[in-house]
Amino acid sequence: MSKEACIIKGNKHGLSISIPREMDFAEVLSQLRTRLASAQEFFAGAAVYVSAADRDLEPEEKQQLAKTVEEFGLSITEPEADEAPAPAVESGKDEFKEDTLLLRRTIRSGQKIRYDGNVVVLGDVNPGAEIICSGDILVLGSLRGVAHAGCTGNVNASVFAFRLEPTQLRIANYISRSPDEKLPKPLGPELARVCDNVIQITAYQS
Repeated sequence: MSKEACIIKGNKHGLSISIPREMDFAEVLSQLRTRLASAQEFFAGAAVYVSAADRDLEPEEKQQLAKTVEEFGLSITEPEADEAPAPAVESGKDEFKEDTLLLRRTIRSGQKIRYDGNVVVLGDVNPGAEIICSGDILVLGSLRGVAHAGCTGNVNASVFAFRLEPTQLRIANYISRSPDEKLPKPLGPELARVCDNVIQITAYQS
């Protein structure tokens, strides 16, 4: 296929599906089904919003979209007017991006999450799992796998977890591995960031 009939992006609201005006709607559904099937676990639990600002969807087309995402355990949600996700646009190299992928599940061993933006996990990151992103990583649970924040060279990125016990921790080009000796488990949320050219982990202060 020479052109994408639908563009799936993660943002602070969940998943945004952008539909170009000129694409045949049957092709849109076909590509959407293929994309969701290829990464069903990755998309699981995310809210889905449809961005079709440049074309009017017929009621029957909206029903077909809803039925397609329901096949994969998802549902289309209508955001409030002031929270509607902006349509996908091409941005300049220096333009600030604040896309966030929200995952409402545990990331299990063998699973690898890659994302251009921030990643928030409402669950645990188990040993053997990996999260690699260009922004921050926020885990509202235990982080025991591999975490690489700021993978495109962003030294200002950070990693936060309720229990920060990664097998490997990376921020930009800086690497911190688990110590060979057994250390006491963290007593509360911790934040990792680059300070004085090393990754430092500190107790989180709200």
